[in-house]
Amino acid sequence: MITVRGKDMLFIEAHGHVWQKLHGRRFDTEKLIPLQYGRVQIGSEEIQFLPPEVVDNVFTIEMLKTYEKLLGFDKVVLLQTPCYGEQYEYINDIIAQEPDRYVTVGIPNPQDKASYLETAKLCLGQYKYKGLKFESPDIPFDMLAKENQFVFEEIMKYDAYFMIDLGWHDGPHDFPIDDFLEVARRYPNLKIILPHLGVSRLWDPEETRSLNSLRKTLSVLEINEHVYFDCSGIPMLATRAGQEYPWPVFGDALKLAKQMGAIDRVMWGSDAPTVLVACTYQQHIDCLVKHSDFLTDDELENILGKTADRVWFGQ
Repeated sequence: MITVRGKDMLFIEAHGHVWQKLHGRRFDTEKLIPLQYGRVQIGSEEIQFLPPEVVDNVFTIEMLKTYEKLLGFDKVVLLQTPCYGEQYEYINDIIAQEPDRYVTVGIPNPQDKASYLETAKLCLGQYKYKGLKFESPDIPFDMLAKENQFVFEEIMKYDAYFMIDLGWHDGPHDFPIDDFLEVARRYPNLKIILPHLGVSRLWDPEETRSLNSLRKTLSVLEINEHVYFDCSGIPMLATRAGQEYPWPVFGDALKLAKQMGAIDRVMWGSDAPTVLVACTYQQHIDCLVKHSDFLTDDELENILGKTADRVWFGQ
């Protein structure tokens, strides 16, 4: 629980990551190669992927559990991604020990139908994961092609979530918002989760002022009422746009969500541990709970945990 405005509120980390060994890939040909002190190599580029305290680039459940105790998380969504590499056995062990506290998703390859169907059967059928997560730039696929509709139809067969990261940059496969909106229109009963508020080009200083792309992202609720968002990673995006704590775009984005009737579809999440390069865990929480006078108590309570409890944990 977390105490906010004199009230104890359910607190769920709706976007966290853990792994035993970093062995993911970024894009089709570039490997994410761990170095030391939080740095990794992607192709020919070396970046600070994690805080330098993460010396060996491993972020285990024990590390996250320590944050849970410090910050008061009641439950955690452990998301997997091609960037880190699948951690099925590791996360299955975690969930088996505390099935009411943790949930996860599978990471399929939509470019290979046979592999995709096998992953869906394993993750959704056998492991009972909550959904499948896609990385639009990392493993791109034509969402509108007739031969690719199995991607969405298979998820609906299991009544699971289609979760897609629409991209953090300005490459050819980033932010395919028009294709995504068409998918939502074609499948009005498809359950969808957009992390990072759909990203929505929030790293662009112009977008932090106009929020035009975010407005378009949120418009998905006009054609599909089964869409949810998390607000994870915003400090990383805002920092790239030249903002500092408490990152005004964070509050502005939530104000727009409220204006467009989407505020009760938003879940708090961090995207730890990568977000910890841009801020502390506590700052990510504080930029919401200490700068949210425009939210009612009920709205804040929904963002902090009630919505995630319903979406991810079925409560």
